[in-house]
Amino acid sequence: MPYREPVPAPLQQEEVPPQTADELRVAAESAYCAADFEAAKRLILEAADGYRRRHDEWGVADALAVRGAIARFAGDTSVAIDYYREALSLFTVVGDLSSTARLYRALAEVRFTTGDYEQSAAVLYEGLALLPDDPVLLEGLGYAQWYAGQEANALTYLTRALAVAPDNQSALLARGQIHADLGHPHAALTDLDRLSVSEDDPPDRRADLKSARGVCLIAIGRSDDGEAELNDALILAPHRARTHRRIADVRLRAGDVERARAALRAAVTAADRLPSAHTGRIRRLLDRLSETRV
Repeated sequence: MPYREPVPAPLQQEEVPPQTADELRVAAESAYCAADFEAAKRLILEAADGYRRRHDEWGVADALAVRGAIARFAGDTSVAIDYYREALSLFTVVGDLSSTARLYRALAEVRFTTGDYEQSAAVLYEGLALLPDDPVLLEGLGYAQWYAGQEANALTYLTRALAVAPDNQSALLARGQIHADLGHPHAALTDLDRLSVSEDDPPDRRADLKSARGVCLIAIGRSDDGEAELNDALILAPHRARTHRRIADVRLRAGDVERARAALRAAVTAADRLPSAHTGRIRRLLDRLSETRV
């Protein structure tokens, strides 16, 4: 073969090998953590397409769940619900009960954060029909019922959750507070005294614990200790409507109507508002007290 002078090949951009679905999912999560939501949405949907081509239903469901989480964080509630629902149906088909429970809770939390406690409860009832003893769903339903003003139902589901997971701190805090607000000081303190508390806990959580304990201690005759707890709660989170509501209860039981009214007004106008069902009760109580002479 005769010798030929080599001809330089035209310059070409370096080819990037196609990314796998798993790599796209990781890239989407990285973009999500960096708050680059547009890139995260694009990458996770590409990952979902990759899993579909691979006939990996679990991978598709997981990618759609991530897409729902991105929408939820970005404030796109309706989009988040749609993707969560689609992911949920696939997880149910493949029989992944753990992920199914996680998605039901995520759906319920979306409703919960918008103040739609009845819809949140409805989603959790749906989940419990499949997973009747799931402690996460039971706890979530307890909170939804509490915030909807259905305390008796809330106690039922929180108690079921604690029967499965006795050290569930969130469920203990909720049940203890409900007992305190219903005037069951001994039952409340049994739960509240089992909580692990540190200075690193959020101020609102510590304030809720202290205000609930304060009400109970006063009810069992330890007034000085109870007042100290209520004062600590106010210092920790002066914006906390729940603290003002509990102070009002204490003042009413002591017959101090004027100070009770002041605490109720503070609860209604506090920056951290109570759920509408609870606020409605406060307003009705204020209306009744407005006719009371001091």
